[in-house]
Amino acid sequence: MSIRVTWLGHAALALEIDGTHVLVDPYLSGNPLAAADPATIPTDYILVTHGHGDHVGDTVSIAKRTDARVIANNEVAHWIARQGVRNTHGMNPDGAVNFGFARIALTMAVHSSSLPDGSYGGQANGILLTARDGTKLYLAGDTGVFADMQRIGAKGIDLAVLPIGGNYTMGPDEALEAVRLIAPRAVLPIHYNTFPLIQVDAAGWAQRVHNETASRVIIVDPGGSFTL
Repeated sequence: MSIRVTWLGHAALALEIDGTHVLVDPYLSGNPLAAADPATIPTDYILVTHGHGDHVGDTVSIAKRTDARVIANNEVAHWIARQGVRNTHGMNPDGAVNFGFARIALTMAVHSSSLPDGSYGGQANGILLTARDGTKLYLAGDTGVFADMQRIGAKGIDLAVLPIGGNYTMGPDEALEAVRLIAPRAVLPIHYNTFPLIQVDAAGWAQRVHNETASRVIIVDPGGSFTL
């Protein structure tokens, strides 16, 4: 089994896992880097890390169009259900569930979370996704670096998806520290260059990771894909 990963710009990802289409934080409308159309993108599941508008994004409209199941923390899942989405599943950290295509567990994240209408969004989260063949993806979400990333890394991470843009999340220095703690086989940087405030030199960061760790950095343009 293979996992195809496509970066859609900002923090949005499309995963294809053994024929199942999964979206992560589908901020597409209004995203200057968006590499997909929310009106047509195929979707079976949507994973939402926290309530901010640049992560909830087009979740409601996509889920209504496709009847995709939305997986998020309890507060975000309940809010999305109140918007008329029929198929939601709320979770909390370490409460892992097997959804068939993968086992999903939420992790902590060091970040704020409020929903687009200003209501409480619960704790921001990362996501640990374990495919049926054992491949593990750690989708850190918006976060600062924290010591328990080492605990996550001890599970054996094949791909870590980490924000590197700074200001709202880890910047390049902190993201490098996160790579050291997690020690993933590969890392994909996200949440950068969408706006001037989070402009960074991703290639320069990748060189630092190459020089200082054993992890491989994968950089793609928005819309670019690779296979694990």
